[in-house]
Amino acid sequence: MSAAYRSPTYHELPAPEELDWRRHRPASYFEYRREWDRRGAAGDPGLFPLHLDIDPTNRCNLRCRMCPRTYYLERGLDHWAPAGPADMSMEMYGAVIAASAPRGLRSVKLNFLGEPLLHPDLPRMVGLAAGAGLWVMLNTNAVALTAELGRELLEAGLTDIFFSFDSPYREPYEAVRRGADYDRVLGNIAGFMETKDKLGLAGVQTRASMVLEENFDEHPDIKRDYIKLFRDLKVAEIGFGLPTVMGRDYEDLNAGVSFVCPDLFRRMFVFNDGVCGPCCGDWERRLVVGALPRDELAGVWTGPEYSRLRSAHLRGRFRGIPACRGCSVPYLATVSVE
Repeated sequence: MSAAYRSPTYHELPAPEELDWRRHRPASYFEYRREWDRRGAAGDPGLFPLHLDIDPTNRCNLRCRMCPRTYYLERGLDHWAPAGPADMSMEMYGAVIAASAPRGLRSVKLNFLGEPLLHPDLPRMVGLAAGAGLWVMLNTNAVALTAELGRELLEAGLTDIFFSFDSPYREPYEAVRRGADYDRVLGNIAGFMETKDKLGLAGVQTRASMVLEENFDEHPDIKRDYIKLFRDLKVAEIGFGLPTVMGRDYEDLNAGVSFVCPDLFRRMFVFNDGVCGPCCGDWERRLVVGALPRDELAGVWTGPEYSRLRSAHLRGRFRGIPACRGCSVPYLATVSVE
């Protein structure tokens, strides 16, 4: 039951041969992934990000126990969403895609702090990106993944979908994914997989992943049963990730850790209101590097804020940046999820 390396904090079982979506992808996809790896390893940002994480909405239909969004809401904190719950406008989204695709952007993932399926124009968003020649991904809790919506997303050109499902068992799943119904969500995923197969879309990547509990090693049956559950649904890949414990200060744990964040050289985050950031864990917006429509993404990517961050990491001084010093990723990079 060996897992393939994806990142320091996330491992997954690769697809078995009969579910291997890679066999159905063109050479351009593998060129893109090689460049993704090269940029992170070489510390070379190029002139434009390879990938944008775009948050269509910061609204969500669940209050998941380990989610930063839940953590902030329960404490009445709003710095993660200063203007409150809202959707990205189609005008802003369309402008991002139109300005980015000609500059070397290769992929987008349509989520950050919200549940993307709640955006009323999500299939249209997928279609705009796919029509521009981009790989189009999203993470979802699948609560709102109706048969109709699933078909619309696939027909619009969705290429990768990642299901967040945090236990193979009903009771712990519903305790973590507060507000979700175990049977309904599994049914939604099963229906999506059936639609994908009926449409003959063997090149669409599917993945189910769960966050590991801190005592996970004491329960190997959880991993075994989780793998069986989703292999039976013909989900290609099964992932396991380490949790960021909200409220924990990782500064002391990062002492002595050597770390250069590869994402500084390949991806950028665009929040629902157009604010731009460099980090998947910067929920508090401490590392804002620009904002749309005031700034152009190309200028943000090569601008002074990004340059300062990259330089600090490359010189081994990430701890000089408070947000990076307190981040969970450097510490978790030294911990195995196997």
